[in-house]
Amino acid sequence: MTTIYDIAKLVGCAPSTVSKYITKHGYVSQALGEKIAAAMRDLDYHYNGIARILSTNSSNRIGVMVPFLDHPYFQSLVNAITMAATTDQEVTILPTAYSPVKERRCLDELEHRLIDSLIITSHTLPYQEITPYGKKHPIVFCETIPDPTARSVHIDRQAALTELFQTLRHRHLNRIGCLFIRPAKESVTTTETLAAYQQVFGHPLSPDLVRYHCRSFADSQRLTTELLATTPNLQVILTESDISAAGARQVAGPKVVVIGQGNQLLSQLLGFPSIDQHLDTIGQQAVSLTQPDQPASIEKIKFDIIWRK
Repeated sequence: MTTIYDIAKLVGCAPSTVSKYITKHGYVSQALGEKIAAAMRDLDYHYNGIARILSTNSSNRIGVMVPFLDHPYFQSLVNAITMAATTDQEVTILPTAYSPVKERRCLDELEHRLIDSLIITSHTLPYQEITPYGKKHPIVFCETIPDPTARSVHIDRQAALTELFQTLRHRHLNRIGCLFIRPAKESVTTTETLAAYQQVFGHPLSPDLVRYHCRSFADSQRLTTELLATTPNLQVILTESDISAAGARQVAGPKVVVIGQGNQLLSQLLGFPSIDQHLDTIGQQAVSLTQPDQPASIEKIKFDIIWRK
């Protein structure tokens, strides 16, 4: 079996230099690195990844816990995180489908150093169950967290939705339906939306005007049809993505104000309002907060409501 000593002998350098090149811990010049890489190819050398993790106590991996990737919000956020990672960092996508078992598996990977840090885009486990894992390894939440000692970066959704509902009320648009992915007891987004509505209008949003499990274009078409059947005088439909808004728009037509989230090209082409969540900024900040030397920080990202006729 080829070892780093064989590589070092062929290149004419110290074995420790080869080790620095492989582990990315320590300086190796570009010219010497190219020689080491060539020698590794010539001798068909493959390093033991597990051994490297054990020896360096680092995997250089950022885990991203995401419920699913077939939703524009999570697609865009994961892409932003991937683009923000440095060349020495590897981003590992960990889909969970909101399964508690899979979410605990992600936390176990963090505890056992298979990943160095974990960015949680959304979760179903109680926050109290997750926090103990963050005492030794960085955990970054992409949502509102009630703990000032946590690492979190998110849109100031409560302020955004409060401003949104205030504008609708000012325009005498108060018959509002909402299409959510998850119920309030499972979702911070749903909880904050319903709280903002109650704050502005002074009463809870009627359950008859709320629909759940809206993830796709087809879901929004079906749920919008249900809403219109029970509330024919509906004025506004608020969704969690521009894809969902497009499905609602197709069913409801131009007489109903349909509002999406994401400010993607689709909302621009179809001309409906959308909340710009600035996911690129959230992804960049989240990666920055994965550094072990970063202190606890709650970062609120400015939002923009893009109104269109």
